[in-house]
Amino acid sequence: MGEKKVKEPGFIYEDGKRYKLYDTDIPVSYVSELLVPYTSYFKSPAAKLDAIKRGLQPNAINDLIKVTGATQSDVSRWLDITMPTLRKHLQNTKELNLGISEHIIQLFELFNKGLDTFGSLDEFKNWLAHYNIGIGAVPFDILDTITGIGIVMNELIRIDYGATA
Repeated sequence: MGEKKVKEPGFIYEDGKRYKLYDTDIPVSYVSELLVPYTSYFKSPAAKLDAIKRGLQPNAINDLIKVTGATQSDVSRWLDITMPTLRKHLQNTKELNLGISEHIIQLFELFNKGLDTFGSLDEFKNWLAHYNIGIGAVPFDILDTITGIGIVMNELIRIDYGATA
């Protein structure tokens, strides 16, 4: 795998190719690498709880934006915080609170599962953006609650097992 370099804000370079961080053509390997620091939380409820109690570092919000391709506005809606508060967190070095940390970890886990289920971030994001009869909603629209994330996660598991509506 080639070396990744950040030559200008908002872009990465891998194997001589330029990728806009918020585009959908981000290589799966890059997204997987962004998720690496968080994957240990997905394997153990105790590890997840410990990370939530300690609070994630504010750069987790930037990682979330990169992984999901969502806008800051989408992320502030998901986390139920205002845009000024989101910007404050992005500039701060203080750990995120329990609620925000938990929500971000759940979203990382969901995107990790979506990547696994669909094999492509583009396909997963496309699926998230369309009405799903099994869920009764557009999956993207219910990521603002832990319960909504759980519903989407359960639908991904159903897809894995071929039990779709």
